[in-house]
Amino acid sequence: MAMSLVNRVGRVLQGRELQFKAVVITALCSYGLQLIGILLHWSLSAIAAVTILPWVPLFTVKILWSSKHYGFMALYLAIMILQFGHVMEHVAQMLQFIFIYNPAHGCFGWSWHGFCMDAHGIFGELNRELVHFVWDGLILVACIVVRVHFRNSKNIWLTLAIIAAAIHQIEHIYLFGTYLFMPDLYYHGGTNIFGQHIINGIAAQAGLMGYNGVVGTALPFLNPILPGRINLHFIYNVFVFIPMVLAFLKETQHIYDEWLAKAMPQLSEEQLIAATAQSENVRFMPDQIIFRQGDLADKFYIITRGQVDITRSAKKDGQEMLVGRLSEGQYFGEIELLGRTERAVTARAVGMVECLALNREVFKSLMVASGQAYKDMDLLLRRRLVQLGSLQGLAVGDSVNADPNTILKTRMIRDRLKMLQGDDVSRILGRAPSSAQGAAVATLARPSQLQLAVAMAENLPLVRASTPAPVPAVPLFSNGGFHRGALLVRSGPSAGLRYEINAPRIVVGRHGVTSSSSSANLNVPMMLIDDARISRQHLEIFARPDGL
Repeated sequence: MAMSLVNRVGRVLQGRELQFKAVVITALCSYGLQLIGILLHWSLSAIAAVTILPWVPLFTVKILWSSKHYGFMALYLAIMILQFGHVMEHVAQMLQFIFIYNPAHGCFGWSWHGFCMDAHGIFGELNRELVHFVWDGLILVACIVVRVHFRNSKNIWLTLAIIAAAIHQIEHIYLFGTYLFMPDLYYHGGTNIFGQHIINGIAAQAGLMGYNGVVGTALPFLNPILPGRINLHFIYNVFVFIPMVLAFLKETQHIYDEWLAKAMPQLSEEQLIAATAQSENVRFMPDQIIFRQGDLADKFYIITRGQVDITRSAKKDGQEMLVGRLSEGQYFGEIELLGRTERAVTARAVGMVECLALNREVFKSLMVASGQAYKDMDLLLRRRLVQLGSLQGLAVGDSVNADPNTILKTRMIRDRLKMLQGDDVSRILGRAPSSAQGAAVATLARPSQLQLAVAMAENLPLVRASTPAPVPAVPLFSNGGFHRGALLVRSGPSAGLRYEINAPRIVVGRHGVTSSSSSANLNVPMMLIDDARISRQHLEIFARPDGL
């Protein structure tokens, strides 16, 4: 589904929803301070400052939210808003130039060549050469940074914004240099660095392109069409701001939510853009139920803020057992969508939670559109289903290392999920021992180097298990009856996967290892962890008499 320009910009501008109470309190503070300033006869700039100041925290919250979702575009948005404020200051100065009449200060209303010593904008104290020099220099640097960041983008407006900002800054370099090193010329006129005679201080402050300035003095025939300083710098700022806005609007055509990209790195930019257009940001209050066990599966969730508890009840209306706790960047709700089944677990917000949600149709369309994403999801589900079968003593025929071109079928997922009984969903997520293996998972007193290495590499706590009692089971890996226990992933994208140590050597890696890898040639079984931070052949487990 295509997203309109208004909707694209709206997504970046949206930010986190603000509570009505916070907005009301901020408004009351703002108007209260404004009233105090008026009663105490403060200057216009002071009144404007105290009116704006209370809104800064809310503005900051919105920018921070956008930065978490849209990255550099949020920074660009902040730069553009600040430049908009600068332009509005020049608009206020132009209005003062038009309406103030004070002959003593040269104010006779607007004219192309005129000036007005009382026209300083709202924040008149900031109308200084140092402030202009620093501010416009920062805007030029910001435009260059944005252009470098989007260097592969065919966006001519980014380049035009740099050109306009550079011309403006050259003007202020000359003006600030004159103010700093030739103050007598700046205030009274005289001979400038080019050897020209500048008639007075007003002409000196006109700078390079202003009326009676450097260019007007050097080329008298151009002088009649050159504007006075107030008009000139208003034009400069408008010419900088317009291409910035047009460049921003063009870049919004390529925005996508970065949480979606982290959860599904296999998707192309076009697919991410399309999925973002059809996603929604949802919020849940502390302890709010996101969905209940037995509900119709309709959405896929990516956590962008907070934590979510996954619980399971073995019987209807029975006591719930904590299956796992998911945090930012993790996702849930996908297996039931592909299997067209009811929710097998309950999801509850731990604190304030924000999620990026995709409905069933969008999620499945992504799987269809991206073969690699579907294959990765296929391997993940196969491993979980095989593990369930192993825990229950069921010979599930879909191997973990099955041909990745064989896409997992919806009916097969549904059929395998129907095989679950009792708390088997909890077992696949690693929170309860299986009935087939009893108390198979028991933490050793002294963790091995393997356990520490995997925990540090994936930032996931792992439990290395002791050898369980000999009970019938269908192992993930088998080698002449060898069995040394199990490893359990406690959190992360592979949370709940329980790996049987059924071979003297096992390679731990990320899905996507090719058949030409050295481990495959050596017929060493793979322990696949679904986490982009794990390399494809990350480490190897060796069995020794004293441990692993």
